[in-house]
Amino acid sequence: MINARQRGMSLGELLFFCVLLGGAAMTGLRLFPLYNEKMKVDLAIDKVAQDPEAGNRTKAQIVDTIMRNFEVSDVDRWNGQEFSRLLEIERATTGKGRVLRLQYDIRNSFCCDLDVVLNYHREVELPRGTVE
Repeated sequence: MINARQRGMSLGELLFFCVLLGGAAMTGLRLFPLYNEKMKVDLAIDKVAQDPEAGNRTKAQIVDTIMRNFEVSDVDRWNGQEFSRLLEIERATTGKGRVLRLQYDIRNSFCCDLDVVLNYHREVELPRGTVE
C-alpha cells in the first residue's frame, strides 16, 4: 500500500532531470571557451587603452603589445600578421586622438553540423598622443 505522504521522484523524472542537466552542462562546456577567449581579448585591449603612451605608438607596436598579452593569457588564435590585418587604428571622429577597432568572428563547433558564432566588435579610444 502506498502512503499518500510519500514523496520522491520516479525513475522517469530522474532521467528527465539528468538529461536536462547533461544538456546544460554540454552547452556550458561548448560556450565557455568562446566567452573565455573574448574576455582575454578584452583584457589585452584594455591594457593597451590604459597605457598613457599608447597614443604615441605605431600600429606595429600596439599589435606587438597585444600579442605579448595574448602569449601570457594563452590566446593562440592568430599570429602577429593575421592580427594586424584585423586591428584597425584610425583617427577619432572628434578629430583628436585615435580609435582602436577590432572586429572578427569566433566560430566553434557545437554539436554535429551545428556551429556557434560569436561576433566580436570592440572599439576603444587610445589616450591622446601624436597622430601619425
